[in-house]
Amino acid sequence: MKKTIVAATLPALLALPAFAGNLDPVIVETPVAAPAPVYDAGRDWSGGYVGLSFGTGSGEIDSAAGSTDFDVNDNYGLYGGYLWDNGSLVYGGELAYSSLSIGTDAGDADADEWMLKGRLGYDAGNFLPYATAGYSNLTVEGDSGDGYVLGAGLEYAATESISVRGEYLNHQFNDFGDTDGLDVSHDTFSIGVSYNF
Repeated sequence: MKKTIVAATLPALLALPAFAGNLDPVIVETPVAAPAPVYDAGRDWSGGYVGLSFGTGSGEIDSAAGSTDFDVNDNYGLYGGYLWDNGSLVYGGELAYSSLSIGTDAGDADADEWMLKGRLGYDAGNFLPYATAGYSNLTVEGDSGDGYVLGAGLEYAATESISVRGEYLNHQFNDFGDTDGLDVSHDTFSIGVSYNF
């Protein structure tokens, strides 16, 4: 009887897994590290550019005889310059030309304006808010005067090579045409499209 019980239980005991002293090596899986995030430095505004602009505005002529208001019509322009991007600070220079019409109650007069401006801006990725100021020369019907221009703008990089901007400028010309007491001032608002290279 005992032999029968041992013979019946022996196969069952041999089939039990051996929990202690297992000779199989333990396999440890190495965790896969996630790739490091890529740092996006944002847009680099460094480089040259050329552009076209269109704008409008208004102004005033002051003289001993009084003041005359005028409108700035058909204000078309060309501009070009170079910028350096130094981290969050962007700076550079620009040469601009505008062809405009000065409209008064007495009639219209054709004018040309040349500007040499400095630009100082903040690199906000695809946006560049900036301030600008510099020298300006205005010629109206053969009379010319030197003055200054100052303003601000916002430029947006639509692509790597194309950007658009809006710009406000205040133009001041004292003793215009070497005439004492004849002062010309005007404000302009323009939209520009630039090709960056």
